[in-house]
Amino acid sequence: MRGLTVSGILILGGLTATAVMAETTRFVSDELEVGVRNGTGPNSRIISSVRSGQEVTVLEESGDGHTRIRLPSGTEAWILTRYLQDEPHSRERLEEVEAELAEIRSGADDQEGRIAELLDTRRELEAERDGLETQVADMESELEELRDVAERPQEIQRENRRLESELVEARDSADEYRRQVEVMQADSQRRWFMTGAAVTVGSLILGIILTRIPLRRRRSDWY
Repeated sequence: MRGLTVSGILILGGLTATAVMAETTRFVSDELEVGVRNGTGPNSRIISSVRSGQEVTVLEESGDGHTRIRLPSGTEAWILTRYLQDEPHSRERLEEVEAELAEIRSGADDQEGRIAELLDTRRELEAERDGLETQVADMESELEELRDVAERPQEIQRENRRLESELVEARDSADEYRRQVEVMQADSQRRWFMTGAAVTVGSLILGIILTRIPLRRRRSDWY
């Protein structure tokens, strides 16, 4: 009775340990197809099969080389542990790698196309920039011409003011010359008047003197 109790405790402990085992994911090995059974004994029957590389969930492992698994369909069955591995087999991994490589290549093609688009956009922007720089240069040239044109009236105004000032000075000089000429003419007229007056007075005096000289004397003077 005691032996049965100990055996029962050991069995119960083993079942408990098996029950608390964490579920893990493993993959069927490179066998093409493996049958799974409803038990671990030789008389257990095959209830389903798994193909190579299929992903299954490990529920527990027995001590006789069997593992209880759950299939993607939800069916639970037993399989020989040696048919399971932690990583997908090479064919599955190769397919994944090829798929990733194809995706990378597709992304690379997309990137190359995007790079080509960006290069075209850059060339267009550079051409637009060059055109804008040319326009700016033309506008600066026109602005400089407009500045010159705007400064010309000011120069003309300054020149007009200078000419007006010179004209005023010339008029003042002409007026001064005119006054001097008038003064000189007045002086000349006075001189002529005085000269004429002096000649007239002298003639009168000479006439008076001549009238007072005796005729005889004058005659003797003639001989």
